[in-house]
Amino acid sequence: MAKFYQEIYKVVSQGLQELTDSQQAGKTPKNPVSETLYLNAWVTKVIKQQRYDHVVGKTLVDWQKQARSMGKNAQLKNQFEQIKSCYEGIPRDGDLTDTLNAKILNDVQLKALYDRLEDQDWLVTTEYEVNRKVTHHTDGQASLVVCSTQYAAAFDEAGELVKPLSLFVRGDARALVDLAYEQGMLLYKVTDYKSIVKYHGEYKLFPKNAGTHLPELPTKP
Repeated sequence: MAKFYQEIYKVVSQGLQELTDSQQAGKTPKNPVSETLYLNAWVTKVIKQQRYDHVVGKTLVDWQKQARSMGKNAQLKNQFEQIKSCYEGIPRDGDLTDTLNAKILNDVQLKALYDRLEDQDWLVTTEYEVNRKVTHHTDGQASLVVCSTQYAAAFDEAGELVKPLSLFVRGDARALVDLAYEQGMLLYKVTDYKSIVKYHGEYKLFPKNAGTHLPELPTKP
């Protein structure tokens, strides 16, 4: 079974390449409106052809809806380029399409993220178990909460992330995504506000960055 990140990388790479091929053949003009209309139609075509694995089916349908509702104002080319650049910027041991060569995530990277956040005056709380709805008072300070029990279960003895890990966030999520990306980690949003920690959103880290949907894209891949 295909992994989501492998298949979505294939989708955006092939979509952009086929757009380029069409332009080089003189079939599609090189301007934003024509490029958008080409990719809008391309998404619908590949859905009908069932060209890609079902793991990306929902994402393709979401893009199709966006294309239909926004028309020439849809930003599919920009999205494709951002996604492609995002995945290519993550450290790897081999080709993106080879799951076995995906770079592992480890506790050193996560602790480095903690340090970067604390440098920017975030309150990082990792010493408590979070197994029910809780209120975490921060007096307006940006906050990251990680359950100590879940953290212990998520990493193996060698420090490798082997299970998804939740990060509860209150603050500038864009800044958090960028800082995590600097450490080679992708964050996947579950909710941007309501979670088990009151007033905090929930984001997840997945082993080898292999989440089951699109990650939050950094501002500067």
